[in-house]
Amino acid sequence: MLRSRLSRGFTLVELLVVIAIIGVLISLLLPAVQSTREAARRSSCQNNLKQVSLGMINFADSYRRFPPGQLQVTINGSMTKAIAWSAFFLPFIEQKQVEISDAPVASATVSSPDSKLYLKAPLNSVYNQKATATIIPLYLCPSTSRRHSTRNADNRIGDADGNGTIDPTKGEGFACIDYAGCSGVSSYSRYTLPGTSTQYPSDNGVFPNTAATTMTQATQLRTITDGLSKTFLICEITGRGVYGTAYRGMWASGQNCITVGPHSPSVAVINPEPKDGSSTVQAGYFRTSANSSLFSDHKGGAQVAMCDGSVRFLTESTSDAVVTGLASRSSGELVSVE
Repeated sequence: MLRSRLSRGFTLVELLVVIAIIGVLISLLLPAVQSTREAARRSSCQNNLKQVSLGMINFADSYRRFPPGQLQVTINGSMTKAIAWSAFFLPFIEQKQVEISDAPVASATVSSPDSKLYLKAPLNSVYNQKATATIIPLYLCPSTSRRHSTRNADNRIGDADGNGTIDPTKGEGFACIDYAGCSGVSSYSRYTLPGTSTQYPSDNGVFPNTAATTMTQATQLRTITDGLSKTFLICEITGRGVYGTAYRGMWASGQNCITVGPHSPSVAVINPEPKDGSSTVQAGYFRTSANSSLFSDHKGGAQVAMCDGSVRFLTESTSDAVVTGLASRSSGELVSVE
């Protein structure tokens, strides 16, 4: 009687079957979980672009023009590295602690008393190091997983030359950005004005790559004749770093502007493949020039913010004509994207 009351345990075969079933269920659920997480990251990226574009629109409402794409500053008779569009409207996105300051600077070789970005000290000076190293959360896409080799996981430029120190004069320590100001369409024969064989003129976007020397040279709202809802303001181009003296991936750097469209017809305008066809980060992702593709780690495309504050997701199948038509501000293209 006692034996009959004892419950029978699982046999080894039954236990293995149960484990196998659990494994199958997990494998079926994992893609759904990953998809849900990426949807949340993409939504967060969209919100970043929305907040940044609205901040710039508020700036434009106040000053009747957007910030300059890059402002070249002369210090002691010498031209210094230009300061980016992304540095001029920080109080409009609740980042007043790193706002631009025109206060005098006695010596650029010592640390500043605060984290403001000083126009009278070189951008890549020790004096501006507190500002340039400040992470701006709205400037980072949470989906970014592929990073240039100079960019650390904390989204700052690391010890790029490997000498064991962080030297701001080489761009080291600078905080990164995953969004670039749109300077228009690349002036290559691959991209022509609608109905013609003429290449796009230079600086045909909202943030000219030609450095301004005064704030009044920035783009005025009335010059965006293609329509605010049909003109790129900011483009997603994630994971960039520093390329020698080219500070492409840092939010404070004036080199954080792109003309949309790579030169080679074999390189896609949205999410190009790496040069060697592998999954590793290659030069095909991170161009050292201002001419670039849109690039993100979102599946199937990249996001852009328009001049009216709306945000669009452009799929990889979007035609070159649509992308370039939206990148220019006053070329009269009849294009749109839902």
